[in-house]
Amino acid sequence: MPLRHAIDHHARQRPDALAVALSKTRLTYGALHRKLQRLHAALSALPTQPRADLSLPEGARNFALSAGNHPNAPTLLATALATPHAVTLLDPQWPDALHQRVLAKLPPDALFCLSTQTALIAAAERLGIPAIRIDTADFDTFLAAPAEIPFTDPRAIFMVGFTSGTTSEPKAFARARHSWRASLDASRLAFALTEQSNTFAPGPLAHGITLYALAETLELGASFHALPKFDLAAAHAAMAETRRIVAVPSLLGALCHGTPLSQIVEITTAGAKLDPALLEKARAFFPRARVHEYYGASELGFVSLNTHGRDSSSAPAHSVGRPFPHVELSLRQNGQEVAQGEAGTIFVRGDLAIDSYLWGGRNSGFRREGPWATVGDVGKLNNDGSLSLLGREGGMVITAGHNVYPQEIETALSEIPGLTAAVVLGVAHQSRGQELVAIVEGDTPLDELRSQLAIRLPRYKLPRHFYRTQDWPLTSSGKPDRGRLLSWLSKKDARLVPAAT
Repeated sequence: MPLRHAIDHHARQRPDALAVALSKTRLTYGALHRKLQRLHAALSALPTQPRADLSLPEGARNFALSAGNHPNAPTLLATALATPHAVTLLDPQWPDALHQRVLAKLPPDALFCLSTQTALIAAAERLGIPAIRIDTADFDTFLAAPAEIPFTDPRAIFMVGFTSGTTSEPKAFARARHSWRASLDASRLAFALTEQSNTFAPGPLAHGITLYALAETLELGASFHALPKFDLAAAHAAMAETRRIVAVPSLLGALCHGTPLSQIVEITTAGAKLDPALLEKARAFFPRARVHEYYGASELGFVSLNTHGRDSSSAPAHSVGRPFPHVELSLRQNGQEVAQGEAGTIFVRGDLAIDSYLWGGRNSGFRREGPWATVGDVGKLNNDGSLSLLGREGGMVITAGHNVYPQEIETALSEIPGLTAAVVLGVAHQSRGQELVAIVEGDTPLDELRSQLAIRLPRYKLPRHFYRTQDWPLTSSGKPDRGRLLSWLSKKDARLVPAAT
């Protein structure tokens, strides 16, 4: 069901039901629907900016949003989901210069931001883009009298997203409505969602996993709960009102503190491989929950799914599961499928992928081969039909003439008791070309690490050096920042301690 119809239906049938809770702001479906009508009317009245890269239906506007998890952000995101207008998602963590370049490349018809983002506001004003500060009276002043929301074209763009970019130019992509409509139909069944699936998503709303959780929840007519910023006490208060959690593994681990919670029955996680230690921790802290671990990409949508019950999993725990409903997999090298068990680039065929990047990614990332699409991830299909990730094209390490994918070693490390995190990097070496270095967190003795890995991996895949840390640098999406770890290694940063025992 299109979000426009779903929210209209819930507003008519259950106007007093809670739709969104963030900080002290609580919006019912009736109130949310009225705000969407007012935002639709206000956006429709704006003059349009010239934009060669983005085609929208007549009367639709493209607005940029850079407001983090402000209480007004879910309403603006729901506007893109349920009206003809589109949103360009700007990451508040980007440097000012990057914000300015993106605004110049794809000028939105309006910018919604915070009053503290003075450089971003100044850049918008120089480009003639109206800036609405949503943490001030500007936002209510901008709203117009309610107008009926028209039907949305399933082929039309509703979101411009970015796959990366903290210091360099990010890759921009546009997503059409029909792809998320197909995704919502598939994930509703795969994640066992109902109108009772009140959802807590502690991550940034600008990130795909959290934004998608908002769309899922509003379509169901359930309530969506988020936080302005992560706080454990506030998170526990939010979870008391919910039955489901959607979070990347690092945030899921942060939630597992205090008294176990039995009201949570479903957990969805993605963005990084769920290591066995964290899975067991989540099983203990949320004893009634099934954990749905999916692998996907912003450009591809869902790729594979592994559902973990109390005592078993739908696929081997070291894998990322089997193909998601309506998705076909093909592992290829040089345009040809590889044999089962051999490494190959992961291609998918389905109706969830984007068409292409708007800009960026000319030499890496998303590409198509006929009906098949890939982001350059490398994996292998196991004998049971499950998929294992090995790394990314270009991320392969060549050491002493052997091709090695670091993620395969990280998966082996995750199976060793006592380790809670691990990253494997390739660093330059005079005679080997590159050598493997492992950075771990945990109290497993070094001799035990080496012996356990020797059971699981051939000798040429064993790291030459091990370091311990408890201070992981993270990207804005919560993943270990490999670039900074490499910098720490080169500078012999004190936060990396050579493993001696």
